[in-house]
Amino acid sequence: MSELVTTRFATTGMHCHSCSMLIQMSLDDVDGIESAVADSASGMTEVVYDAERVTPEVIISEIVKAGYGAEVAE
Repeated sequence: MSELVTTRFATTGMHCHSCSMLIQMSLDDVDGIESAVADSASGMTEVVYDAERVTPEVIISEIVKAGYGAEVAE
């Protein structure tokens, strides 16, 4: 059985709801990501994913490809 993990990412460059939606849509296309919620007000993106299929590095890469900065939040 796969293990679902929730990780929060500090996401830079989000200024509005459209930015949040773009990040969410980009992450929703990644195989192994169950859900993604980006919040422009807090600058955070919370992702639930299958740890056997996706790594935080892959998630960060997808956020960067969408035009935003990201790092794992502490």
